[in-house]
Amino acid sequence: MLPSQPNQALVDGLAVLQALAVSERPTGSREMGRMLGIEATRVNRLLRTLAHLGMARQTADRKYLPGPAMHVLSAQSLFGSGLVRSAMEPLARLNVYNLTVAMGVLWRDQVCYLYHATPGMSGADALGRVGLYPASRSGIGLSILASQTDEAIRDLYRGRPVDGFENVDALLVSLRETRERGWAYAMADEKTQTVSLGVAVGSPAYASVAFSGPITPEGTPLYVDTLQEAADAIERAATGGKDLANEPKRRRR
Repeated sequence: MLPSQPNQALVDGLAVLQALAVSERPTGSREMGRMLGIEATRVNRLLRTLAHLGMARQTADRKYLPGPAMHVLSAQSLFGSGLVRSAMEPLARLNVYNLTVAMGVLWRDQVCYLYHATPGMSGADALGRVGLYPASRSGIGLSILASQTDEAIRDLYRGRPVDGFENVDALLVSLRETRERGWAYAMADEKTQTVSLGVAVGSPAYASVAFSGPITPEGTPLYVDTLQEAADAIERAATGGKDLANEPKRRRR
């Protein structure tokens, strides 16, 4: 929820910085302005300021890419938060199930994967290798969205389609079911019957861990319990060994 007097310059600057970070190609101010709903000349001023700070760099055709300072900020934030460092061991223990193992966070209506390991892949290779994915089609995304209020979800999807759902009301029904059972289910690929199961990390959720693959209903309880154990281990490590024994348990079924 926004404060009563938000600093709009800061809000717009961070929006441009984040859009630049996730863009798969050089982006101009007009294109970014259309994407963010911000006037192009304002985006241009913000991009030039970010370039001055080293957060962006300009190409020969006057478009922009992430600059060296953004890479430094990325490394510093990952180290400072401790999330990836705390998660590596619990995630590695999930590799024995011959399923894709993932951990991600939510950015707007997209999942940003911090870790995505297909069967047999090493933990080092799994870091930061996958781009953004619609949150509404992901066990990770649904499990984090479920920690938000219905009002926040409506605001998030106002004026835009909900990937995988007819409308935002249908998504809200799914999120209520996710809250009730304590974990998320998404059909990632109907052709291959690839299922994604997600369990949130933290309360309120700031990340999520997931399995994806040909998961049957019979196998789901074991996988959900295993993901919950991993999520609890990550939370303990990230919070300095906080005892979760007396915390309310999320319902599973």
